[in-house]
Amino acid sequence: MCVVRRRSSSPAPKSRARLATSTKSKAPVVRSFYDGTSKLPGPSNQNQQVITKAPAIGLRFTDDLPSKSQIFDHWKDRLPGLGITIDWGQPGCWACGFHYGARYGIKRLGTGWHEILRCWDNIPLQRCHIIPRSLGGTNEVANLFLMCRECHDLAPNTSILEVFFEWAHAQDWDARESARILAALESFGIHSTDYHDFNEVIISDGFTSWMSTKFGLHRPQSNCAPVSSRLTPATLVGLVVHYRRLSRR
Repeated sequence: MCVVRRRSSSPAPKSRARLATSTKSKAPVVRSFYDGTSKLPGPSNQNQQVITKAPAIGLRFTDDLPSKSQIFDHWKDRLPGLGITIDWGQPGCWACGFHYGARYGIKRLGTGWHEILRCWDNIPLQRCHIIPRSLGGTNEVANLFLMCRECHDLAPNTSILEVFFEWAHAQDWDARESARILAALESFGIHSTDYHDFNEVIISDGFTSWMSTKFGLHRPQSNCAPVSSRLTPATLVGLVVHYRRLSRR
């Protein structure tokens, strides 16, 4: 199987959160529980991450778009020429690089072409118009791009192709997540001098056990999110701050 690696493919999601540093933005990054195949700490299955496909919007919606595998087949050899590389065996957003862990990836070497296409059809990415329909864009595969919901909502709405592809090439999920984590840390007054201690708390068994019954997964209130539910940065950071305060009493 031929595999093209994405320009800044992020590592497989970890099952335990930790504080790290983004190689691009140098902002602190809390590695949350983004692996849809592993359970979050907790006594019940309500803490299982859920990744689902977005539902159709009522009966007025008609799916007349090409399949995701058809879009992938059209673009797989064209994207590198635009400076965008993808991993055929690890389907993910063509803009920011977000992927959904091992759940939708190729499980073994030597996988046949049919299985590769099946994986691309199953991935919960959206089929996004490069030139929007309102500006004369068509439903042809050449005008469709596979992106996560967040990138779909953030993408430029223009008839100028160069603008779209320049934007897509600049996206980075790690940098975005770094910004969200940094904002959460600042909200709770956590500064760079606290990062080491903060990280030690996150990876400790005591904190993991304590937090297991004190959090829930948030379901985004709009389509602007790459997953359907997640442990928000503010939840994790807030719990660490509270746990540290209790430990110091």
